[in-house]
Amino acid sequence: MGDFDSHDFSLTRRRNPKLSTEGLEDWTVRQPAPGAWSWSLLHGLATGLVWLFPFTAAALLWRRAAGSDGDPFWPALLFAIGMIFLIISLIKGAILPRTWWFAYTDRELIVEHGILFKARDNLAFDRVQYLERRSGPLMRPRGLASLIFDTAAGRATIPAAELADIEVIEEYVRVAMQRATAV
Repeated sequence: MGDFDSHDFSLTRRRNPKLSTEGLEDWTVRQPAPGAWSWSLLHGLATGLVWLFPFTAAALLWRRAAGSDGDPFWPALLFAIGMIFLIISLIKGAILPRTWWFAYTDRELIVEHGILFKARDNLAFDRVQYLERRSGPLMRPRGLASLIFDTAAGRATIPAAELADIEVIEEYVRVAMQRATAV
């Protein structure tokens, strides 16, 4: 899993110079870990293959039903559409880790995300109503999980972070929820 602080955001070694962390000196700032990069590519490949399969099956069935003298245009078009979905999913998998980061303290979380339009979600832990951790079969071997926060104002998601960060954030949320109920 690696050293807990090995993925700190530093001004000398940045993966994406467009990420703005001004004013976050006292925060723990994280970018996607190396495991998140490989997970994102595998997730893109799996999603693309899920989309490719029905188009390929439809193209093969169409070709089979049309016989040897049938028009090959429509099966080729169906297969091409499936391939386009696969390529788009792979590109999304390669780009996604470059488009987000998160920072947290013991009371608050910031998640910045977006490709064309950057959005920054600020979330106070004492406002969290529901917290969900997800870790699928592609994430677990890499020591990753996603964390979904629901509040009355909306939802914030950390797509893929190391388990050590997830556990620290979950503990901060538990403490904040206990403080909120004690008042």
